[in-house]
Amino acid sequence: MGYILSVISVENINFGEAIASPKKVIVKQHNLMKDKSITKQSQEFNEQHILSHGNENESIEETIERVKQRIIKTGDKPHVTVARQLEFLNELAGFPLGQFLLQNGGLNGYWTDYVVEHQFQGRITGIDAEGRSLTELEKFLLDKNSFPTQQRYVNFGKAIQNCVQEDIVFASLPCGVMRDLLKLDFTGVENFRLVGIDIDYESLELAKKLAEEYDLSEKVEFHQEDAWNLPFEDEFTLLTSNGLNVYEPDDEKVTELYRQFFKALMPGGILVTSFLTPSPNIDPNSEWDMSQINSEDLLLSKIIFFDILNVKFTAFRSSSTTKLQLQTVGFDEIEFIWDNARIYPTVTARKPK
Repeated sequence: MGYILSVISVENINFGEAIASPKKVIVKQHNLMKDKSITKQSQEFNEQHILSHGNENESIEETIERVKQRIIKTGDKPHVTVARQLEFLNELAGFPLGQFLLQNGGLNGYWTDYVVEHQFQGRITGIDAEGRSLTELEKFLLDKNSFPTQQRYVNFGKAIQNCVQEDIVFASLPCGVMRDLLKLDFTGVENFRLVGIDIDYESLELAKKLAEEYDLSEKVEFHQEDAWNLPFEDEFTLLTSNGLNVYEPDDEKVTELYRQFFKALMPGGILVTSFLTPSPNIDPNSEWDMSQINSEDLLLSKIIFFDILNVKFTAFRSSSTTKLQLQTVGFDEIEFIWDNARIYPTVTARKPK
């Protein structure tokens, strides 16, 4: 069950010809940059519906004590002692990412971006953006445990980049900080729009700031919406989504999510999404490539994420299940792009014209 931080993941495939000419995107009443009704109160309401991370309603000290008492009460396990778990707990509390995971059990937009971008600098330097040397447990979480989602991130980038052309309307949901779209190469492309959709107000604010850093503020718009109740219809030439289905164990609800995506895409539009495949412990027909997975790393992931953190993301699906779900709502031309370990595949699908 390891490599779980992968939640928080084409070359030579040209989707451009499959995309219909986009209609003009209308900035709706939910546009974050224009709607003054999105307040602290609405954020607190929407936090109740955020699947990926909880609320920090207790101090880090209170969280540590609560987790400590749960570990002690549970007692030694066949694969790890209480003492060893408490050592890991203490280490997790010693760095920002560990603290966030302890208090939330998942990742928000900021930390998801931190994890996937780590491969381009932090892995090389061994230090974070503030110049602090990474601890050994941090390196494990960021260099080894997160490798599948980092590969997924690269695969997403290639698939999306192949669709860049004039008059595109790309959407990201949940957008997080929306770097997946903002960092694309738009050289030679004049007319395009980027749409960030997220239920998390803080992520939308971070995305807005990042758009300014990329000098793309005039090309973006943001909407605070529930992914299962989208107001968009035939609006996007491409929609990218990572990190929702892995928190939802109900297959029917995930199929409904894909139905929302299908509705939001214009005819000929492309969906780029992902999912977590089940481990051999869960499914004897697991698609994992165990030759790519270190058994000791796998055990450590299990201890950290399930025994200590009690993570929220536990929804796994095979490629056949995912393909059937996408076909059920109307998608065709479904293609899978695998990470090395076949843990966190990317899938692309087209809405027929």
